[in-house]
Formats: sequence, structure tokens, C-alpha cells
Amino acid sequence: MAADPPPGYEFRPRAPYINHVGPIWQWTENEPGTMRLALRVADVHSNTMGYMHGGMIATMVDSAMARAMHAVLGRRALTLKMGLEYLDAVKVGELLEVHGRLVAADEQVAQTEALVKVGESLRARGTGLFRLLRKR
Repeated sequence: MAADPPPGYEFRPRAPYINHVGPIWQWTENEPGTMRLALRVADVHSNTMGYMHGGMIATMVDSAMARAMHAVLGRRALTLKMGLEYLDAVKVGELLEVHGRLVAADEQVAQTEALVKVGESLRARGTGLFRLLRKR
């Protein structure tokens, strides 16, 4: 499954949890401060009603925002606060795309946001606040 990403995406192994719930594909040409991820929604990602589980959407949003932040700042971080608005259901079989973006940062925290889409349809949006860890 990881060998068959949608056009423009590639699989990049990450942390054990992210590798376990995927495959999550990363866009190959992200602008600085942005990150686009995708997932083909499978049964394993669904709730009892047959829609994508909200927790899996949250995982995708958190990962896209963290990767957007890390790509610019080069620092690891911990999620302090994350907000999500679920706007519409995501069905099994759909290609979910998450567009994460770094909004602002100082020496201690980074503010991010993300849009969750299926095609051009907005399904959710999120915000995040990350605690930047010390530089190594």
C-alpha cells in the first residue's frame, strides 16, 4: 500500500504510531511553512457508522501542522493545544488531504492551522499550538 501513493505524493517513514495508522503520504513539493499529507481512507480508519473516525482526522491534522512547523523551524515540538471543527463526514475510499501551515512562532511556541479536504470539499479545519523543544 505504501508503494502506491497518489500522484505528487510519496511515502516517508515517520514515528512508529504514524507508520502504523497509515500509510500517510507526503506531498513532494511543499512550500516553506506548509505541509500537505494524504491518506486513502480504509475500513481500519472508520467508526461504527462507516465514516472516518474523528481521532484519525485529528492524527492527520496534528501531523501536518507539526511537519509544517518543523520544516521551517528545524525544531521538534510537543502539541500543547489543538482545536478541530468537523464540518462533514469523510467516507471510506475517499482520498483525504490535509494542508498544514505555520502561522507564527517565537522561541517557545509555534501557532499552526490546517484544512482537511476531500477534493475541493472542506471537511474539517484545525488549529494547533506547539511547545518548541530546546535546540540540540
